[in-house]
Amino acid sequence: MNRDEALKILRRKDAILENPSVVAEAIEVVQNTETDHGNSGAASETSKESENPADILVDSYKGAIEFLFEIGTWLTYTDDDAQSTRNIIESVVMETILQNYDRNKAIKCLTEENVDDTMEWLSHLIESARWRQTIYELAQQPRNEDCPFLSLTMPCIAVKEELIGELISVPLAWNTLEIFLKCVAYILHPLLSANTELMDDDLFLHDVAFLKSASMSSTQQQLLQQQQQQDTVFNHCLLDVEADPDKKRIYQILRHFLEMGCHSEQTYLIIQSMLQCLIRQRNDNAARHLSWLLESEASRRGRDVSRYSVYFCFARNYPTEVAAMRAILSEQSLLPQPLDALYLAYRGEAPPPVGLIRQPLFIVMLADALFASPERLLSEQQECYAYLYAYASVTAEKVDFETECRIRLDRSRIAEVNREVLEASRICKHWNTMTGSAVSLRAFRDLPTLLQCLHHRAVSFGVFRFLWVIFRSKRVDFELNLETMKPYCIVVNELATLNPFIRPALLSFVTELLGSVMEGMEDLSQLEYKRMLVGLLVHLITCGYVLPTIRTMHSLFERNHVDVSIARHFVTELLNVAAPPYDPTFMNCLHPLVSHPHIIDGLHAGRNTDLVKEFLARYNDQTRSASPE
Repeated sequence: MNRDEALKILRRKDAILENPSVVAEAIEVVQNTETDHGNSGAASETSKESENPADILVDSYKGAIEFLFEIGTWLTYTDDDAQSTRNIIESVVMETILQNYDRNKAIKCLTEENVDDTMEWLSHLIESARWRQTIYELAQQPRNEDCPFLSLTMPCIAVKEELIGELISVPLAWNTLEIFLKCVAYILHPLLSANTELMDDDLFLHDVAFLKSASMSSTQQQLLQQQQQQDTVFNHCLLDVEADPDKKRIYQILRHFLEMGCHSEQTYLIIQSMLQCLIRQRNDNAARHLSWLLESEASRRGRDVSRYSVYFCFARNYPTEVAAMRAILSEQSLLPQPLDALYLAYRGEAPPPVGLIRQPLFIVMLADALFASPERLLSEQQECYAYLYAYASVTAEKVDFETECRIRLDRSRIAEVNREVLEASRICKHWNTMTGSAVSLRAFRDLPTLLQCLHHRAVSFGVFRFLWVIFRSKRVDFELNLETMKPYCIVVNELATLNPFIRPALLSFVTELLGSVMEGMEDLSQLEYKRMLVGLLVHLITCGYVLPTIRTMHSLFERNHVDVSIARHFVTELLNVAAPPYDPTFMNCLHPLVSHPHIIDGLHAGRNTDLVKEFLARYNDQTRSASPE
């Protein structure tokens, strides 16, 4: 240590409170080297006085820590609750640490001479939930993602099994394999043991319904770039409006599960391998759904997991088809040659396992090409896409997990669904390119045929993807003539009626439209447009999707995403179709919206006054009967 370094150490704020050995060494260096400056006149005397170690330490002493504890002492005299005083002091210290944490200084406490004291201090620190939360917040900061000191704290916390639940949201902890495996076990247990109704096809289809692929046209990408809230199925909006507490808890755990699985390629491979073992050993449907959800989420985040996706499909005896599918997934494009290879293979007598073409991203690309994209397809392309799409949707197959040999294969429904897919695709392509004043008439002409095709899940999913795009690309047509919107609304309502599995996706889709700003559309047209969207929500309720829809509208209104007139229209339309006696759960869910001052004031003066009064009267009767005497 030279003289300048020693002076720098002594001039630090509160240097006297630093490591005593370091301070002593700095003082010794300054004292032993002060004669080097010589004794030439008054300037030397002044310099000598300004570099006196005692004076420097006095000047640098600010007493921040002592001052803080002094304040704490006085606060204990002014407040009988010592714990609240402690909380105040800890909050100040925590905030200071979060703002000024220096990873380089933190690592210095891990020197050989201090490591025992540090570990003892750390063991006491993590006993406090508040201090653990501070550690987690520090670990979440990008600048600390590889901090050695914070990394050391994670195993100390993970030793306590009851604290593993806290580490499932701390990515820094997942860098240690043992901790990561504990977190995976903690998360998988409730997911695999959950009620089958919570981990069903609806959940997966809601996720895939909004999956984007690179194969989408630039126009479609531009139209959907504002679709942020559906970018993950378990977003905050979905959690807020979920009525079932068990399902809400599962959604929260699933969010952590997807974050862990997509944290890195290693974490993805570990979790997928564990799920595949469960699928092969126990034929676990919940594990299969989790595997699909994780693959879908990885695709959504732009991760290329194609080599793992094709490996887990029991298709090792079909290397050509596996290579073709991997090329398609890797490029996220329906490449002609690989598609032809797959088409010929699945038309053959001994086709590859159907799991190979049941990749979420591949299904989405086929659906977009057949239904959502306005680009015309050659007849050969359309036949190829439709056949593979139909094959993936209705083929029943049983495979021996140990030998990967097929035991049973049923392709009897492919021809029927293939015809329906081609017919629905033709209509959607036609509607996608229609313009002019006669749009509505031509659409109504094709409407009965399209509605008949919606009984098939494959068609309904493709039509949903079509509607997701069309409600943005046709905004100008809707503004000029809202009559052109009616055929599409009829299709939305029919989808909700026939396909319960797609209702959550329809709710998210309509909600996003309802809460968006229609730039360029006149106020009157925009109001009428959103009233028509409210009609779609009310129809969802009549189909049985009641509580999530009401909660969604309430959430939109509370966040000022919809005008009060729209919320009022929703209430009146709903009360017009809902007849007493009302279910108590329905009344409890709707009452906060009906009784809101901004809504009820307008309702009392309108033509639906009797409906509102009757609902409120029945709610009050139910409340009185439920309350203890």
